[in-house]
Amino acid sequence: MRFSPNTLYVLICSLVALPVAASDTAPARADTDVEEMIVQGRKSDYSVITENAQKIIDVPGSLGDPLMAVFSLPGVISEGDGGGAPAVRGSSPSDNRYLVDGAPAAYVFHAFSTSIFNENIIQDFELFSAGFGPRYSNAIGGIFDIKLRDPKAADIYTKVDLSLLRAGVFVEGELSENSAFYLSGRSSLLQYFFDGDELEEEEGIKVQDAPEDTDYQFKYQYRLGDDHKLTLSANGASDLAAAEFTEFSTEVLEEPDFAGDAKIKNTFNNQSLRWQFAASGSSELDVQIGHYQKNDDTFWGGEKYFFNMIAEDVYALANYDFLAGKSHSISVGAETHSTEYSYDARFINYVCTEFDPDCELRRGELIVAEDAVTIKEHSAYINDHWAITDALALDLGVQTHYNDFTEETFTHPRVAIAWEFIDNWTLSSSAGSYNRLPDIDKTFPQIGNTELQSPTSNHYTLGIKQELANEWSWSVTTYYKTMDELPLASDTNDNTQPFYTNNIEGEAYGVDLFINKGLTDRWYGWLAISASRSTRTNKLTGIERDYYLDTPLVVNWVMNYQMNELWTVGTRLTAQSGRAITPIIGIQPNPWFENRILPVYGEPYSENLPVYARLDLRFKREMTLWGYSGTYNIDILNALNRRNVTDRNLDYKRTQSPQDVKLEDEVGMGIIPAVGMSLTF
Repeated sequence: MRFSPNTLYVLICSLVALPVAASDTAPARADTDVEEMIVQGRKSDYSVITENAQKIIDVPGSLGDPLMAVFSLPGVISEGDGGGAPAVRGSSPSDNRYLVDGAPAAYVFHAFSTSIFNENIIQDFELFSAGFGPRYSNAIGGIFDIKLRDPKAADIYTKVDLSLLRAGVFVEGELSENSAFYLSGRSSLLQYFFDGDELEEEEGIKVQDAPEDTDYQFKYQYRLGDDHKLTLSANGASDLAAAEFTEFSTEVLEEPDFAGDAKIKNTFNNQSLRWQFAASGSSELDVQIGHYQKNDDTFWGGEKYFFNMIAEDVYALANYDFLAGKSHSISVGAETHSTEYSYDARFINYVCTEFDPDCELRRGELIVAEDAVTIKEHSAYINDHWAITDALALDLGVQTHYNDFTEETFTHPRVAIAWEFIDNWTLSSSAGSYNRLPDIDKTFPQIGNTELQSPTSNHYTLGIKQELANEWSWSVTTYYKTMDELPLASDTNDNTQPFYTNNIEGEAYGVDLFINKGLTDRWYGWLAISASRSTRTNKLTGIERDYYLDTPLVVNWVMNYQMNELWTVGTRLTAQSGRAITPIIGIQPNPWFENRILPVYGEPYSENLPVYARLDLRFKREMTLWGYSGTYNIDILNALNRRNVTDRNLDYKRTQSPQDVKLEDEVGMGIIPAVGMSLTF
């Protein structure tokens, strides 16, 4: 079995989700004001969603989560059934970078899809899916730039969210004439009522700790006059799951070493101090120092195997924006990190990457090791936004990035242009080069290759957009990405080679059609159609394969309609072409375990799963309870109860001989109705 720190959690979550069909729900909003959602490009091919939390949480299928709307945007697909880490325009989820108020975040999504943020505090969310500017470093996929709003200078109030699966408390208010704060705390509730008897009977898995998660955010802000703000922030999250895998589970039938108790606990905490200065609109200075720590603790096989990893980062960053004459806006900035990565492990080393569809056949040796490494990174940038005319703007910038681990220095030129060649018609294009650190778990001594180099990428975009009357707009964007220095897993029988080398390259290209309508006539919505292809190539053999998340066609249609002052209804329809899979054409004896079998694979990624389709509905009603304002929410996920096939595996329980190979379709969730409410005190 291929194993990563999140495998256990995602596995248990997926299994638990099936019998809990009527239990899921989400928090709801307190504010009753309806504001406009804007989905637009900025300067070049930036897929930007800039809106308040009200519009983000109302996207059907997101269960009120502030960031789940990202999976309805062009060029974004998920690892799982509508959730998991996002893959952006043909890149890997590991190629993305997440920022919160400009600072790095270890993760922003819980292991079971939902984000770690309370709906009340998201002010602005921007997704840069390709061709982003020099301000952003250490990413070759997409940038998720999340901005949390400032605390309100108002009387202290409390908002409570309660549902069958989650409870949350949010407190906000003014502490003095110049200071205010907010504090959010949330916890899942599934662990208190989940009954795993059916799961044990059908899957051979005894759930000991049902998947549970917590998160918190705190922000205190002191205003030093009209131009200065000093902000102290803290946020964090945790995920926990535990189960016993019995001899009747598919996981143990595939890999007997997996038998026994297994547990995973991930935690993340971040603290920062930020000073912001704005001088009458002519210049802005943003300086921040901070610290974060992420712990991934995992054991399986009855504590026979474990992998514990800690990442601790101390960072500082600064950005300065100012006007230079009438037509130039200059941005400069720098960022520095000192990050210690340490691990303690005992596990069977499966040497494989995203390029390998047969990971369970790439079993290596037992590894017992511990180590630590500190990596220092420094980056700086400058960008000139030049308004050449009222209709023509050019961005010219450069970024430099250095790390002392690979001892590489990169200089990345980046350019973007936007030309309104006819009233309300804009032509835009961008280009740039990018890099990120190599995967840390593949660079440690004994379990990886300390000589791995940084993956790199080039991005190119070209788009056209038209603004129409009544808040309508449409755009078509094409993109092309190259990727190089990606990791290739070596043959486990070749002791002359390191476990991994930089011998994979890739490319991704596609076109996105985006039709958007802002909020007028009591409704808003959008249609996003993405056609794309993403491949990876072994540079040693020349073998090219489709990327494992390659999804040639994706369609998302979202609409929200305010029926009256109390009721709002929304729909989201998602349809995707079936992903490429590697067919299983037979079985073979398991060379490591007597009387066990493993699959024989055919041509990699030569077959496709059936088309994926899902309809989600959301009904929201404003209400007053005991004199307090609030909302009721009714969500119906997968309203058509379509059993979408998400993977196809060998059925170890029913396969008895090479002449009678049985396959098992892994299906996503069935229909899930969810009810929730919130009250503000």
